[in-house]
Amino acid sequence: MRDNTRLHEAPDPGANDGTGAVRAFFDRTSLGFAVLDPGGAVLDANAALGDLTGRPVEALTGVHVTEVFAADGDLGAGRLRVEARVASPDGDGAAVVLDVAPLGGGRRAVVVVDAGETTALRGALIRQSLNDLVTGLPNRVQFLRWLERCPDVAGLVHLDVDGFHVVNEALGHDAGDRLLRSLAARLLEICAPRGRVARTGHDEFTVLVDDPADTLVLVGIVEEVDASLAEPVYLDGVGVGVAISAGISVQRTRGRTAADLMRTAEVAARWSRQDGRARWTLYDHRRDAGERRRFTLAASVAGALENGEVDTRYTPLFSLPDRDVVGLEAVLRWDHPERGPLPQQNVLESAVATGNAVRLGRKVLADACAHAGRWRAEFGDRTPPVAVRLTAHQCREPELVATVRRHLADADLPADRLWLIVEDDVLLSLDADQADELDVLAADGVSVLREQHGGGRFDALGVPVSGLKVDGSVVHGLDDTADPLVRSAVTGMLSWAVRNLDGGLFAQDVRTEAEALELTRLGITAAQGPYFGDPLDAEGVRALLHRTT
Repeated sequence: MRDNTRLHEAPDPGANDGTGAVRAFFDRTSLGFAVLDPGGAVLDANAALGDLTGRPVEALTGVHVTEVFAADGDLGAGRLRVEARVASPDGDGAAVVLDVAPLGGGRRAVVVVDAGETTALRGALIRQSLNDLVTGLPNRVQFLRWLERCPDVAGLVHLDVDGFHVVNEALGHDAGDRLLRSLAARLLEICAPRGRVARTGHDEFTVLVDDPADTLVLVGIVEEVDASLAEPVYLDGVGVGVAISAGISVQRTRGRTAADLMRTAEVAARWSRQDGRARWTLYDHRRDAGERRRFTLAASVAGALENGEVDTRYTPLFSLPDRDVVGLEAVLRWDHPERGPLPQQNVLESAVATGNAVRLGRKVLADACAHAGRWRAEFGDRTPPVAVRLTAHQCREPELVATVRRHLADADLPADRLWLIVEDDVLLSLDADQADELDVLAADGVSVLREQHGGGRFDALGVPVSGLKVDGSVVHGLDDTADPLVRSAVTGMLSWAVRNLDGGLFAQDVRTEAEALELTRLGITAAQGPYFGDPLDAEGVRALLHRTT
């Protein structure tokens, strides 16, 4: 290995063996450099070291390092980092930091940094780490430090700028930054007498009030901020109006982490956004606890699928009045290890929050076709069709036709053995291309059933349907315990539907004998629900078909 440490021999700066580059760096860097011989004397030094020590470079050569710097550590050590001072008669030389490292042949390199510059740099880095570069306000890290030192009660106001992304998209990010700076100035003016404000997110600010007298203090801050935002901010000649969604939280700090305290205000602000924006919401621990349980459930859906905790069950659909099995609706069941069996509605609600509803919808469709194919191979054409509820996402997939055809082909299942259930509001939301996918499947022989909620609507929706499913909220109006006016209205509505609608009329969530008898009297095609029995697994369906076909 070439020894590049003999810098005092002044190699040619233009040399192509690398020593010229080292010499150039040695001479030009603002850091003080010296090379020491095995005894500790200076072999070579650069101009920056001369400036730091106040001596010409020539005067440093041959001088022992301990005559140049006064340090508590042993400067003869092979490797060392130590604070020192430039040696001077009065002992008041400049403070420096020395880094000593061994080189080849017993030589050592010394790097010398002005301690004042190091301190200033450290201070600048600390300031940058605790302050937002755009607004100059303290940032989230600093805010959490404030919370850690907050006394008994913390009053928090979390402000979310509504529609900030619109400003960025329309006028550019530079305009967005100017808007944030304007908002920061207004918040400082309003909050300075009562609390501290920080930028704690992309378009979020948070105010901390130590030991507020009451919640009204925080409400007053929100109202003042809202009033100040009535005046538009002008950006490139455009008067931009801004609104905020605010979350207010008053919390005792004992035994709480800063992050937990901060979260309460953020959650309340999220509720404001969900409830319509441009408003404030007070944190409610009961509402939060309920949401956290649901979110915890939602977060575990993927693991439940992976572990086989979610399976497909089937709810038989019985004809009225003879009670023959005319269909089998596929439903999800989650055998949760702590909460026990969870029905399909709970599973889907949890899955939507994490995007797993797509996987669940595909699983049900695949399972239903596969099971129906096996039942048909055993029981022949007596096997009733299977019904699968399509999610909104499945209805909008451009490959819906291809997906359904593939599952039918894999299971060797005729298209007329599959019913697809689609909710009314989903049908209404489909564009022409998405509706065409259902048209193609209907032409293949697949039946499409509309699922109507709470009375809903009975008019045509532009998609060929083979029947209508009426939900339990309507069916329950037929029970003996129902209000007479409700019972009369439901009876009239279902009578009209039986007389005027093409296709079958199916009732779900039938709970009592009275409901079943009244549905039979009205001429409803078929019904399903707890009154007829619980959902069955694949083997349970097989046993049922053995008895009834």
